[in-house]
Amino acid sequence: MHSRPIHRTRHIPAVLFVITLVALSTACARTDADVRASVETKLAVDQATAPAKIDVSVTGGVVHLAGETSTREQQRQAVELAKSVRGVKDVESGLRLSDEVVEQAVKQKLAADSVVGSIPIAVEAHEGVVKLESNQTNKDERQRIVQLTSSVDGVTKVEDWMK
Repeated sequence: MHSRPIHRTRHIPAVLFVITLVALSTACARTDADVRASVETKLAVDQATAPAKIDVSVTGGVVHLAGETSTREQQRQAVELAKSVRGVKDVESGLRLSDEVVEQAVKQKLAADSVVGSIPIAVEAHEGVVKLESNQTNKDERQRIVQLTSSVDGVTKVEDWMK
């Protein structure tokens, strides 16, 4: 039996190529800290998102945005900017409208209503929860006020403290 010599040198270039690709992809991969810094920079220099209070965290290339904005457009812009950063795999938005914006929107909606617009109502918002207080309402007015308040963008819950 005559055996042929094994020529392992023929496979060396292919193996070296694979090792080089793995090394390059590892060296070029962006860390979560790098991605976070890039997202924060993009948000800070963009006219629409710069005034917003947005916190950025990154885990495994997934960006999580949290905090307050003045408009839904700011939220959309923040998500799009984050998605445009190299190394971002996905973006999760926990952004909400600011308490001031929600309070103003509720006050405007109530003031514009012909039935309850003249009733003095204290409005306080905190993270989407709106507390309503008044000692000058009846049952029907309270129901209407709660219904109107619930329909305002950014309101997640209504607490009725009216009498």
